[in-house]
Amino acid sequence: MKKGLIYSALVLSIGSIFAKFVGIFLKVPLINIVGDYGIGLYQLPYPIYTTILTFSMTGFSLAVAKLISTYNPEKDYESVSVVFYMSLVTITIFSFLFSLLYVIAAKRIIAIFKWPSDVLFPYLALAPALFVVSVQSAYRGYFNGIKKMYITSISQILESIGRVGFGLVLCIILLARGVSLSVAGALLGASLGALVSLAFLYAAFKKQQIHLNKNLQPLFRESLPIARRIIILTFYFSLSSFLMSAISITDSLFFPYFMNMRHYPNRFTSELFGIFSGKAMTLIHVPLTFSISMAISIISYMSSAKTLSEKRKLIAQGLEYVLLINIPCIAAFFFFPDTIINLVFFNSPTGGKVLRFSSLLTLVISLVQFSTSVLQGLGRFLVPVKSILIAIVIKIACMFVFIVIYNLNIVGCILANLMCYTVIFLVNFLELKNQNIDAFSVNKLLYIVISSAIMVITGSLIIRILTESSNIVQGSVLVIGCIAAYTIFLFIFRVLKFSNLKQLITR
Repeated sequence: MKKGLIYSALVLSIGSIFAKFVGIFLKVPLINIVGDYGIGLYQLPYPIYTTILTFSMTGFSLAVAKLISTYNPEKDYESVSVVFYMSLVTITIFSFLFSLLYVIAAKRIIAIFKWPSDVLFPYLALAPALFVVSVQSAYRGYFNGIKKMYITSISQILESIGRVGFGLVLCIILLARGVSLSVAGALLGASLGALVSLAFLYAAFKKQQIHLNKNLQPLFRESLPIARRIIILTFYFSLSSFLMSAISITDSLFFPYFMNMRHYPNRFTSELFGIFSGKAMTLIHVPLTFSISMAISIISYMSSAKTLSEKRKLIAQGLEYVLLINIPCIAAFFFFPDTIINLVFFNSPTGGKVLRFSSLLTLVISLVQFSTSVLQGLGRFLVPVKSILIAIVIKIACMFVFIVIYNLNIVGCILANLMCYTVIFLVNFLELKNQNIDAFSVNKLLYIVISSAIMVITGSLIIRILTESSNIVQGSVLVIGCIAAYTIFLFIFRVLKFSNLKQLITR
């Protein structure tokens, strides 16, 4: 079971990490082409888009995967057929309705939250992607359910390549017509990339459906109870994810609103938000990719675990690898923010201080993601919902105090996010303690922190030695040197062992 958990998380991580890096390669030239104002227009509609997709990309896909993984090991292919085809019909209807409402509400949303008028075309450019990306979730849920997660991973890679390729071409072509249309072209690439991915998923599905019942007429007798179960599970899985996305949406909605109350110009507000959301959070979400993949994987493995002892071991193992990835990244973002920004966003090197202030978000967000999935795996769906609702109210209040009263602008937004995610984790953690879930080994945590500290010392020496070198050389050597130092000391402290590596590559 251990090998299965790590293998599944690793496979999903490969596709997600590739997509993240490709996403960076979209934003880097995009920022260089349209500037901080343009990337602000790019980021403003994204939280609404991702919030709507939460229903399909997270909740719906998990619900389908959970049901199919229940029936497939028993070779109940008729039930697998019902689940898949009903999920495909259901998500097609819902995604069409969501896309239509998204377009209808465009001007009203922009007016209510005082976004720049230039954001209209970028906002509308995401509408086709809402439909296409949502339909993919039925296929990805199917493949995750039959444990062929490599197909999901490949589809993510194809989607990201298509998104970046088409997006950059359209961005450059439309630049002559203004920043707004250029950004809209970049966002339209999401729809075209999703079409490429959907085509691959459909082709893979046609090859995999050997045992599926292709005579659909008899299946409609069982469709209603299956559809009900899909919707109920989707609701449970989506609720927490939807509210997590709502945390991000409060940034794009209330940050411009509160900045307007302090009479900051719209362009300055968009630039600050672009630096935070387009640069700092883009980098932070790279290590968070493993947390998300582990969170997705652990739900199904906890569901199949028969005893509380097995669940405890899975949770401890999952948390160990989450911390192994995220703690050194916090250190790197805090101590080397300018070097990292200069390496990635070389033509727009602003934002080092914002990345430093945001570094702790890496830890709290990863802990929230993991603890929320563990609670869902234990059947405690409503606990994270309550904690997130409380935290959102606290966050909005903190944003008002920090931005409007204390005039901290983007720093106030970051502090409000830190308080928000900390509250969620503390509530989740207390519930896990009540469920008698074992805590992570303090000794391992200490060794991870010490290894990260040695990594920071190594990185500081590299920067001092390469002071006269270019940003690319200095940044590249820094990354390689820090990874090497951190990994070596993890082996020295026996946090990592060669047996661990064997588990990572063994299915």
